[in-house]
Amino acid sequence: ARDDVGEMDLGDIVLSWSIQDIINDDLYRGQVEAIPCSFTSLDHYLKSYHAPLIEETRSHLCSCLELIMEGPSLKIISMEVTEKPEVYYMDVDFWDYGAVYSTEAHTVRNGDVFILSSMKPEGAGDFNRYGVTYYLAMVTDVCMDDDDESQTRFKIKVAKKIGLEEDLQELRYAIFLGNIITNMWIWKALSFDKHMNNNFTVFESLLAPTNSGGDVCHICAKHDGEYLACFTEQLLPMNLNRSQMDAIESVISAVGCRHMNLMKLIQGPPGTGKTHTVSALLWALASMKCRTLTCAPTNVAVIGVCTCFLQNLKEFNTNIDENGLPFSLGDVLLFGNKYKMDITGDLQE
Repeated sequence: ARDDVGEMDLGDIVLSWSIQDIINDDLYRGQVEAIPCSFTSLDHYLKSYHAPLIEETRSHLCSCLELIMEGPSLKIISMEVTEKPEVYYMDVDFWDYGAVYSTEAHTVRNGDVFILSSMKPEGAGDFNRYGVTYYLAMVTDVCMDDDDESQTRFKIKVAKKIGLEEDLQELRYAIFLGNIITNMWIWKALSFDKHMNNNFTVFESLLAPTNSGGDVCHICAKHDGEYLACFTEQLLPMNLNRSQMDAIESVISAVGCRHMNLMKLIQGPPGTGKTHTVSALLWALASMKCRTLTCAPTNVAVIGVCTCFLQNLKEFNTNIDENGLPFSLGDVLLFGNKYKMDITGDLQE
């Protein structure tokens, strides 16, 4: 990766590749290094993930390219320039689905990478044949038809201007390759502006080589006993074991501390009740009037935490005293991808 790669958008990096680059497993050889266990600065930490994320994206698209013949494609009707260079409106006619997509239509989303080509390939090698014109393009906006909500017009971005009239006329097909929107979000999080007015104190303390994660505020420790005992009693209906209660008490103590910036790690093998512990912790934090953001790596994990939290909330509702719940469902927001999240049952509340 170039020295200025961190200043580029991941989408621009992907669009700068050729088909040969995508299938080249040695493209970033020597540039992807092992991520260290400790870091000298926040900038060092963030940059350590740049090259691995680029290579992960290339590897993903390479795998998609192996099935290019079986993937869906669109027939291009027309392309027109926009007010921005390298951005075009593309009008399409119909989908042609391969065997992989025969049972379910593909819904175009932002971050979809297409290959605009003068022919439909039977394999990746066909793009290198003499006389074949192709460009990588990425969807940046989907224009829905008001009548039937069909996807027939997209705003796309290409690596370089398709300014030659003969190229526009030759591009007849848009072949779907893969979606990189998640990696683009990660890239954006890794490419922060040093001049932003953000509080990175907690992150910097976590990345410090001397931080073992076991910090305890000795000032708060003298007064936490009675405070934590109150939460322990309230959490009894959740049937938490001693280890889970210790983890929750540790986090509650850290949240209430005003003397140190603390970060706690709750870990354990599958089946040890981490999701149950997190849902109980969310209830405790809500009782403390804390605004809490809970993140998970997959949609399934997000749904799992929400479902468990809602179940605990209902159990509390049947055992709560006359004071009532400390909050309502209206205080809880669920963010996610509506195309991939299966929001059913109680979560629809």
